[in-house]
Amino acid sequence: MPNMDDRGGQDQLATLVRARRIELGLSARAAAQTAGIDRNTWAYLENGTRRTAEFNYAGIERALQWAPGSIQRVLEGGEPAPLEPDTPQTPDDEELELVRTDPKLTDEMKERIITLILERRERDKQETRRMIDLFRRG
Repeated sequence: MPNMDDRGGQDQLATLVRARRIELGLSARAAAQTAGIDRNTWAYLENGTRRTAEFNYAGIERALQWAPGSIQRVLEGGEPAPLEPDTPQTPDDEELELVRTDPKLTDEMKERIITLILERRERDKQETRRMIDLFRRG
């Protein structure tokens, strides 16, 4: 059974973690903060250059909005499972809520910013699908 020491498992995890972070519109710093880990630890995870301690898995899964156990599934050659629809999706909602409630922005500015955020998310999703397809072919 592959584990984090397995190069293929690390590479697959690195690719999927980066793709998911981009899809969610998170910076590496924000993802690391949400996961409760150091920014360098997140960078090692995305680069596949160091083994990530198992006690970090829950925080990483939370930041990526993956169901518990997803990282282990990836390391075993499977796919991560997204959270169930009724599970709160705070990073995306929080970003939009900050724009909606900013008293310094006019309604026109809010509408434009929200439109740009949603367009960025769609581009990120397309890029993620492309990266996953390349990884699977590769």
